[in-house]
Amino acid sequence: MEVTFDLRTAAEERAGSAFSDEEYQMVLPEARRKLERINDMNGTHHGEPYLAILIAEAVQFRRFSQYLAALNDFRELARESGLNQGLAHP
Repeated sequence: MEVTFDLRTAAEERAGSAFSDEEYQMVLPEARRKLERINDMNGTHHGEPYLAILIAEAVQFRRFSQYLAALNDFRELARESGLNQGLAHP
């Protein structure tokens, strides 16, 4: 019995959460390019298990970036509406 490697499942397990189809499709080309650069630069032949790690990292990075952007938007909104009076860090 042959065991097949499920790239998306491996990446989701590495990240500790499921990905939306949009997230997965968005980061997949970027992760593939990064894997190719790493292999070319180091003369290595990392395959799909390493690609799963790169996909997980890319999704986590995008999520964190989106979180920080939303936090910044909230802070700007609070600043504009005067809600930040008395906050320790303006």
